[in-house]
Amino acid sequence: MPRLQFVDVESTSSRGWVTAFEEPNLYEDITNRADFALSSVAHCGGVDQLLHDSSELAWRTNMSPPHQAVLTFQGKTDVSYIMLYLDFVKDESYCPQEVRIDLGWGTNDWWHQTNRRVNQPQGWVKIRLLDKRDLPRRVMALRMTVVKNHEKGRDCVIRHFRVIGPKFHHHDAMNRLMLGNTTMLGAVPAEEKDRSRVLNNHLTIR
Repeated sequence: MPRLQFVDVESTSSRGWVTAFEEPNLYEDITNRADFALSSVAHCGGVDQLLHDSSELAWRTNMSPPHQAVLTFQGKTDVSYIMLYLDFVKDESYCPQEVRIDLGWGTNDWWHQTNRRVNQPQGWVKIRLLDKRDLPRRVMALRMTVVKNHEKGRDCVIRHFRVIGPKFHHHDAMNRLMLGNTTMLGAVPAEEKDRSRVLNNHLTIR
């Protein structure tokens, strides 16, 4: 299977998340599979701007923190990372400093939480969602909460938001046929990229 080339990707674009990975070919952007709901929106700063290709546009909130973005999927979906593009130099007190990610089966059924604190970021922030075996988590809902801004700011600005999943999935029928069930695969200590490379080399369908 030919490997995709990302050498021409602009790091500030919505596809710039690939620059944060050593092997971006093993992942895919699944953001467009989710429905978005934002806790508040300032003028000209909603979902369309958050998902726009340019980092000059952004989600701009219009209330005091916490700020939330809730994503729901139509079916069970494998998620590996959340990627945020933040720019403290441009946004200063509007730039998030503490972020929480909740995963679940629905908006009333959250079962996993990940917290991330960043200090004056300028570029892509990678938030890991993999489990202890370096496997993606299977969810139907995801909630990002901006708990705190830099300099105790009120509103926040997020310039890109992308949900990243595995290119190949352990739950696919062909994957199970080739590699066995996920518990057998997870029991063998290995680096994430080595295990993913096995999938990449041996699977031809999703």
